[in-house]
Amino acid sequence: MSLRRLTRLTGRWALTVMATVAWLGAVGGLVLILATGTAAFSDPSPARMWVVWLLLVAACFLSLLADRSRPAGVLARHAAAAGWERTAPGKSEWPWPGPQSGGTIRVRRAWSFTAGGLPVTAGDVRWTGRAFGGATDDADGQGVVVVVHLRGRVPSMAYHVPFERIGDSPLLDRTELRKAFLTRRIPPWTVRERCLYTVEPANGSVTPALIDSAVRRALLIVRLLDLTSEAGTSEAGTSEVRTSEARTGEAGKGEILNGEVHAGEARINGVRPGTVRPKGPRAEGGADTAG
Repeated sequence: MSLRRLTRLTGRWALTVMATVAWLGAVGGLVLILATGTAAFSDPSPARMWVVWLLLVAACFLSLLADRSRPAGVLARHAAAAGWERTAPGKSEWPWPGPQSGGTIRVRRAWSFTAGGLPVTAGDVRWTGRAFGGATDDADGQGVVVVVHLRGRVPSMAYHVPFERIGDSPLLDRTELRKAFLTRRIPPWTVRERCLYTVEPANGSVTPALIDSAVRRALLIVRLLDLTSEAGTSEAGTSEVRTSEARTGEAGKGEILNGEVHAGEARINGVRPGTVRPKGPRAEGGADTAG
């Protein structure tokens, strides 16, 4: 077991213990309030009645405070304040393929908004049985899934753990992209059809800060791939072609790279610079799937 995974499991265990202690304290406080209230009603003196009213007010205040401090409540208020639009997970089309055999993926809550000039969907997700494969470090867990909807169609590709390169796009050769992945500035990521998605585990509950961080890291991947503008993902003049042309050198000199030269024009994998053949399976997925 890696040190990173051990640290994450220890953090989850500590949070579980603290939540249990807090729950036991709340139950003990409720028992104390009921016992004091029962004693007060058996002796209806003015002093005792004041104690009952104060205890009732305290109970209401603690209940309201507990509700506002719940992670779900904090996240809901943050989403409303930020203008995020609540999305029904079951009605959304998620870009990942079906989960690995024996695994399950369940998106509990999801929101849609615009970040970095691109449409983004972020959700609270749980998975089991290494359902995401190499898209995340953890076989089982919970965390944040971020889907960035790109403006154009790009080839399927990915960087998965431990260091698995998927696809043959020249974009995967970018030095800054590899460096960011190796130094963990960006998480494992996957591009399918018109979407780039990441899955980031959480030590405990999903918080607004965790979602904001996951979105920033996903958008950094988009920038490193040069897919932020519509011109960067269009059928003519994609960032992939620009990278390919840079690698081939001057086409007029007839330099060959994974292809052939005809009449002084370089062809890369049979594709003339300026055109890209879309590839990769059509994305299918759901909010709650099992292999």
